[in-house]
Amino acid sequence: MWKSGYGKEIYVQFPGYNYSDMKDSGSIAIVNRLLTHSLVDGPGNRAVVFMQGCNLRCSFCHNPYTLSLCNHCGACVPACPAGALKRIDGCVEWDESLCRECDTCIQACPNFSTPRTHSYTAGELWYAIQPFAPFLAGVTVSGGEPMLQAEFLMEFFTLVKKESQLSTFIETNGMTGPERIKPLLPLLDGAMVDLKVFDSEKHRRLTGSPNEKVKQTIRDLSAEGKLYAVRQTVIPGVNDDDEGASAMARFLAGINPAIRLRFLRFRAHGTRGEAQGWSSPEDDTLNRLVQAAKNQGLPDVEHSI
Repeated sequence: MWKSGYGKEIYVQFPGYNYSDMKDSGSIAIVNRLLTHSLVDGPGNRAVVFMQGCNLRCSFCHNPYTLSLCNHCGACVPACPAGALKRIDGCVEWDESLCRECDTCIQACPNFSTPRTHSYTAGELWYAIQPFAPFLAGVTVSGGEPMLQAEFLMEFFTLVKKESQLSTFIETNGMTGPERIKPLLPLLDGAMVDLKVFDSEKHRRLTGSPNEKVKQTIRDLSAEGKLYAVRQTVIPGVNDDDEGASAMARFLAGINPAIRLRFLRFRAHGTRGEAQGWSSPEDDTLNRLVQAAKNQGLPDVEHSI
């Protein structure tokens, strides 16, 4: 359990979390879901792969069931009203044909995980995406945190480049560090990096970790010409101050004034704990932050709808 305070005390508990569970899975990816069409995950219409597992514990996570790999505790099995889950030889098995997608298993999971994942080889994942390739501009791998399965990304992006003209993007929290992304750079067309809040101590209280690695990842991706955008989810009373927006913009402008900065509107949908009661920022707040950032010499700044 860790504690984060922004005007009031916030306690978030993540039972069963073990970072060692998030090691590379070689040529097999654990995928939470696959979208074959998205207009909000990079340039153009894109297929989006959501990997399972994350190395941050954000108190406002919109997809908390993607945080951990299933540890096969079995708590979800008796909760499933459709009988789509069984525990066989100590492992939870999911029968997708019976599943009603009611999310009861997610709500019952004490480990911030889900039994409803798929295992893909790079070839199997490309086989699932390839029929849609003529209608796509590219493929984006998101999460969770995609760089926790970096070996798979190398193999998958190699195949995408070999078999198509699609661009390859990742959406990352930057916390695995630039050294983990570096081998991927020849196969990577762009990266969107989430910097949750500029102040490192606030970042630690909000996510469980400081943000020095994130900032270095931003520097290195920009230097390599691979940084597509930096994003911050704006939460009223947490990271919606002009000072923070100005500091972030000065940092980015000092690296390259052409960096894109996107302020994303927090929504409580999908969150757990205290974050369920947090409000969404008003347009006036987002417009104020955009202007504060632009005033620091960073012209390409906008906010989400």
